[in-house]
Amino acid sequence: MKNRIFIVWVLSAMISCRESTHSVNPVTNQDSIADSSAGILVAENIIQDIIIKNTDPDDAWTQECLQGMKREKLVDIAFELAYSGKAVVYDFDTREKLTVKQIKQLEKAAGFSRDKVGKIQFIESWYLNPDKVTVTKKVSSMVLGYETFGSEGEFRGYLPVFRMILN
Repeated sequence: MKNRIFIVWVLSAMISCRESTHSVNPVTNQDSIADSSAGILVAENIIQDIIIKNTDPDDAWTQECLQGMKREKLVDIAFELAYSGKAVVYDFDTREKLTVKQIKQLEKAAGFSRDKVGKIQFIESWYLNPDKVTVTKKVSSMVLGYETFGSEGEFRGYLPVFRMILN
């Protein structure tokens, strides 16, 4: 019985390796080719929201989880990439490409500051390499989100700054 399961598993792996790894990324509308050197593609275009700033000073668990987070550096580098043109940046709602002038306007908008960026939404693909026993995540885009507050100072949620396409 164990041999049958192993044979089925091997055949499944061989068939999946023969399938085309070429697809169109729905976020960027560009072709993407799976990176077989990273491993076997096990998840494509997974959307993951990550909190990168603790909004509750009494939340010790979130504080512990974020102890290694270099939030300011990450946000500054994202804006540097956007301003330099090394990364393509889009309006989150309209999906239109943003110019440097438009990005500067976003930074000057009422209620926004880089210090308020507290969430990132990633779109990523996951590769499992059974030989190396590793999982590799390849991020294709990220959306910076900044904190918003109600009239009485209560935290309400996050608003998108822009979508940055990577790779």
